Parts: sequence; structure tokens; C-alpha cells
Amino acid sequence: MEKRTIASISVTCGILWIFIFQYALITFTDLRQSLITAFHGAYAAVGPGIFAGTILVLSGVIFGAFIFQLLAKRFEVVFAAAVGLLYLFSLWYVLFDRTPGTRGINLDITQFGAQFASTPLDMMWNIAIFLPLGMVLQALIKSMWKTAIGAAVLALIVEGAQYIFSVGIFDILDIVLNVGGIMLGALIISSAMLDGWHFGMDRHFLTLTK
Repeated sequence: MEKRTIASISVTCGILWIFIFQYALITFTDLRQSLITAFHGAYAAVGPGIFAGTILVLSGVIFGAFIFQLLAKRFEVVFAAAVGLLYLFSLWYVLFDRTPGTRGINLDITQFGAQFASTPLDMMWNIAIFLPLGMVLQALIKSMWKTAIGAAVLALIVEGAQYIFSVGIFDILDIVLNVGGIMLGALIISSAMLDGWHFGMDRHFLTLTK
């Protein structure tokens, strides 16, 4: 596929993403509220209009660039590093950038069904934010059971840190969802590897070959 064609497809996908994401934010109030809650500091600082526009445009640009490099089957190391740092910062922001004062323990796994019925998007969000981490871990470790152990340890550390610093509840449901997100990402990469795809890296590119 020629670069001009790939670029056209990527720009189209980026623009479509902006409209689809905008529709989702308007339609699903839980999703919109989850983003506002997660990035409450930025929302309060710049206001709702600039906040929404920045989220939409930034996500559209990143998605378009991702599609371009995916179709080209190689990712710029600089782009991958920038997206990785943005992801890690966003993950930290969502998990720990809260006003201290909330602390508790919930070990009742039977609440899973009731919570899914009342706040399904919040639970899906807990899975989605850890999915990229699972993909990276599986690509590096190349072992599902080792990734599973790492996922469990990481989830326990996150929930324990939230409890220790009084920025959240040590919640068994969050642990299950976070581990589930990591393992779902790991499953995607593991399936690709079983299908014959290989991941490589040199000084400038991360490559995807079959």
C-alpha cells in the first residue's frame, strides 16, 4: 500500500474517531463523567469547552498516527515512547491524583454483579486503561503465566498504594478488573504471535512482520 493511500486512510480514521468519540461523550454521561473525574484538575483549570476540544483533537491525532504506522507495519520509536509516556502519566493521574482522605477495604466479590448493573462504563474503563499495559508486558515477557503473575502483583501494589496514601479503597473488584484488562491485552499479543506475527526493534522503528 502506498504512503499516500495510508496517509489518506489515517487522516480519515482520525477525523472519524473525533466524531465518534464526541458522540460517545454526549450520549454516555457515565463516560463523560468518568473522564471529568479522572482529569478533574485539568477540567477545572481550562474549563469544559477547551477540555473537551483538547481531549477530542489529541485523541484523534494519536489515533490517526497509530493507524498510519499500523498500516505501514512499523512504529517510530519516538512516537511509541511519547505515547507510552502519555499513557503512563494518564494512568498515574487516574489512579493517584486525588485529594487524600479516602481509605477503606472492600473484599466482597459478590458485589461484582450489582456494580456492573449500576456502573458498567466505569468497570469497562477499569479494564480498558490497563489493556495497553498487558500488550506491552506480553510483548516483552512472551509468557502468559508470567504476565498473569506480574498483573496480579501490579494490581495489588496499586490498590495497596491507594490505601496507604488515602487516595482510594483497597477494592477486590478493582483488582479483578485491572488484572482482567492486563490479561486481555496480553491475549491480543499472544494471539498475534501464535498467528505468526513478530515484533522487532532497531534504533528508529518498532517493526511488525509476518
